[in-house]
Formats: sequence, C-alpha cells, structure tokens
Amino acid sequence: MRMCIKKKIIGLYVISVLVVVCALSAVTIVNTLSRGEERVRSYRDTLLSERKEHLRNYVGMAISAIDKQSPDEAKKTVKTLRYGKNGYIWISDFNCLILSHIDPKLEGQNLTDLKDPNGVYILREAVKICQDKGEGFIDYMWKSPGSEVMQPKLTYAKAIKKWNWVVATGVYTDDIDAQVARERVRVRQEITSIIGQFLLISTVIAALLIGITIWLVNRFVNRPIETISSSLQNFNNDLTLTIPVMSDDEIGGLAHWLNGHIGNLRQIIGMVSDVTGRINSHAGTIAGAVNQQAGFAAQLSSSVIEISSTMEEFSSTAIQIANHSQGVVEIATKTLQDTKEGATGVETLTMKMNEISRDNEANLREIVELGRKSKEITKIMEIINNIANQTKLIAFNAALEAASAGEAGKRFGVVAVEIRRLADSVVESTGEIEAKVTEMTDAVNRLVLASEKGSRGIQEGLEYSAQTMTMLIDMVDGAESTADAAKQISLSIQQQQTASSQVVTALRDIQEGTRHSSESMQQIGAISRDLAELSEKLERLIRTFKVGENVSTAATTYAAS
Repeated sequence: MRMCIKKKIIGLYVISVLVVVCALSAVTIVNTLSRGEERVRSYRDTLLSERKEHLRNYVGMAISAIDKQSPDEAKKTVKTLRYGKNGYIWISDFNCLILSHIDPKLEGQNLTDLKDPNGVYILREAVKICQDKGEGFIDYMWKSPGSEVMQPKLTYAKAIKKWNWVVATGVYTDDIDAQVARERVRVRQEITSIIGQFLLISTVIAALLIGITIWLVNRFVNRPIETISSSLQNFNNDLTLTIPVMSDDEIGGLAHWLNGHIGNLRQIIGMVSDVTGRINSHAGTIAGAVNQQAGFAAQLSSSVIEISSTMEEFSSTAIQIANHSQGVVEIATKTLQDTKEGATGVETLTMKMNEISRDNEANLREIVELGRKSKEITKIMEIINNIANQTKLIAFNAALEAASAGEAGKRFGVVAVEIRRLADSVVESTGEIEAKVTEMTDAVNRLVLASEKGSRGIQEGLEYSAQTMTMLIDMVDGAESTADAAKQISLSIQQQQTASSQVVTALRDIQEGTRHSSESMQQIGAISRDLAELSEKLERLIRTFKVGENVSTAATTYAAS
C-alpha cells in the first residue's frame, strides 16, 4: 500500500511518542509500586518496633520490680503482674519452666524440646539468645487464649544472670498482619489512582503533541509539497511557470532549484529555437554554394591534368642531377674521415702527455714533502740530544749524591752509571741518524732539481702538441664544412626530386579528390535538404514550449553574439 510523506512522518512521530509514553509509564508504574511496597514494609516495621519497645519495657519493669527480692518473693511478684487484656510475664531457667500463667502444670518441667508447628524450639531459642546476647526477640506460632488456633507471636526474653533466669513476655502479631493488610489495600488504591492520573495526563500530552505535529506537518511539509506537486502536474510544457516558495527549509530549497532549473531550460529552449531558425535559413545558402563548388571542381580537374604532365618531365631531370651529386658527397666524406683520424691520434698523444705531466708534478710534490719531513726528523734529533744531555747531567748528579751517601748509595750509584751510559749511547745513535738524514736531504734536493727539469721538457712537448691539435682541428672544420655543403647540395637535389614526385602524386590525388569532391557536393546538397526538413520539425517541436517574450529576445541576442 502506497503511503504519502505526511502519513509516514506522522506515523513515525506517533510511534516515537507512544514508545516514549509507554517507557515513561512503565518506569513510573514500577517506581510507584516499589515505593508502595516500601511504605507497607516501613509501616509493618514501625508497628513491630512499637510492639518490641512495649515488650522491652514490660520485661524491664518486671526485672526492676524483683531486682532486690529473693527468688521466692520474685516469683510471687511476677505472678501478680498483668498488662493489657491477656498480657503476662513468664520465667524459666536454662532447662525448665519456672512460672507460667497459662498452664501451671508445666512449671518445673523440662521444655527444651517444646516446639511450634514450624519447628521452632521456643524455650531453647530463648535460652540461647539470653546466653549469647543477654536479651533478644523470638518469632514463633502459639495457640491463642481460649482457642486451639495457632497465631504468630513475638516474645522478648532477658536473662537475670545472678539466678540463671530468663524473664520473658510476648504478644500476638496477627493484628499487625491485619493492619498491614489494610495499609497495603489503602496504598494500592492510592497507587492505582496515581497511575490512572499519570496515564490520563500522558494520554492528553501525547494527543496534544500528535495534534501539534499534524498541524506542523500540514503547515510546513504537506502544504509546500502539495503546492510543488500541483504546479508540476499542471506544467504542460509551460516554461513560464513559477513554483511558489513557502519556506526556507529543504522543501523551499527544492522549489528554488526547480524555478532556477525551469528558468535555465526556458533560456535553452529559446536559444535552440532561434538557432533552429538560423539553421533552416542557412541550409538553402549551403545548397547554392555546393552547386557553385561543383562547377569549380570540374574546371580544377582539367587544369590539374595539364600540370601533372609538366611535373613528370621535371622529375626525370632532377633524378639525373641527384646521381652526379652523390659522387661529390662520397669524396668529401672520405676526406673528412681521414682528417678526423689524424686529429684523434694527436688528441690521444696530448692526453698521454698531460698524464705524464700530472704524474711528474705528483712525484715532485712527494719529494718536496719528503725533504720537509727529513728536516722535521733533524729537529726531533736535536730534541733527543737535549734530553740525553740533561739525562747525563742528572745521572752525574745522582752519582755524586750516591757517593756522598756512602755504603747506602752504592746501588743507586750503579743505576746512575747505567743511565749515563745509556744517555751516551743515545747521543751516538742520534749523531748517526743525523748523518743519514743529511745524506737523504741532499738526495732529495738533487731529485727536486731533476724533476723540475723534466717538468719543463714535458711542458714544452704539451705546447707543441696543442699547436698541432689546433691545426688539425681547423683542417677538420674545413673538411666538415666541405662535406656538409656537398651533402646539402645532394640533399637539396634529392628533396627536389622527392618534392617533384610528391607534387605529381599530389596532383593525381587532387584530380581524384576533385572527382570525389563533385560526388561529395552532390551528397552535401542532399544532406542540406534533409537538414532543412529536420530543422522545420525541430522548430515545430520547440513551439510546444511556452518561453515568453523576454527569453526569446535574450536567445536572439545570444545567437547573434
């Protein structure tokens, strides 16, 4: 089933509102019920607290009354104590019942195995609480006075440690359950009323929201869409149509876009209409021009036949000239090749001389560096001699000190003598080294002189090689110019021959083209007539659109430009 946008939007909003209302209602109902149960539990706890406080007071008053009495007097006093309609105090030790108002026959009996229908051992639990905590409460079932029906009962027991007694009293709590049941009914009535009011308010609010939503959808969505839809349904190729813009949202933007699109289409149709008219008017002009071109093509064909015969004779003459020029090109090429080979040999020689010059300069630098280092060795020898002389002086002073020390300095004197002897040996060795270094320095100086002389000879050879290379380069340039000129002559003649052949071929192509051109002119004439018919059909089709006077004028201006 097809649904309109309005129904979809309203349906989605209604579903959303219902989901939110149901969720809030469920949360509210659960919270309200929980608070109601909490109120009922609090009410029951309050009633039980009041009863427990009363029981604690009764037992406390009984213990206060018998605190300074003997056990026998205490029994008599407790036996007289009453409160309420059926309230009484009973006493037991840790095993037997000592005093009972409801059944004196039970006094003095062991009641530790006495239990209620739920399995609670009454006396045993009371004793256990008093032994562990000194006092406490017990819940159990017990028959009501004058009846055999069991009722829930709450008992408070407190120990008197000096006599090992347990003093206790209890009340029936069935009335508390009845009061709690009444309170639960009242609370549920209140909860039901609150839930009903909440559901009513939620329903009213949901209905108001849905009503407002329907109004807003009709005002801002449905009405603009219906306006655009009705305008487009009544379009009927009327390009002067303007769609009302009723909002600034997406729907208004759609209306703006449609208006702009229709305006652009109106301009385009106006331009196409004018262009179609001009095509129709030019089709006849093209047909006349084609007929004139057909006559001109026939005259051109006869002229091309005469030119073709003349160009064929010129082409045969160009072939003979090209054959003679080829021999000149071969001679010039051989001369250029021989000159290049001579230049290559001289260039190789120059490169070798340059390598020898660079190697000689490197050797000269190394020899000079060797002389500098030998001078540094001489300086080092001087430093060693100075150190040896100082060592000899120190050894001499040490020998004097050892002699003055007597017997204790003999060993030190021996060491001083050995140090002096070592210093003398060092001085002798440095003298020999200095002599060798001097000889090496002289040899280095002789090598430097010889290397400089060889370097000058190599430099002169390089200059002669450069002059020879320059002369050969000039010869190569002249040979290249001659060869290039011969090649240019031969190439020009060959190009002339090729051009004449191409001209002959082109003339033949022109002759063939004029024939095809005549046929094409006839086809163009037929196409022009078909084009005129098509432009008339297109013009009739464009007249189905209403574009207005302003657009037609603008289209005419655009076409003229």
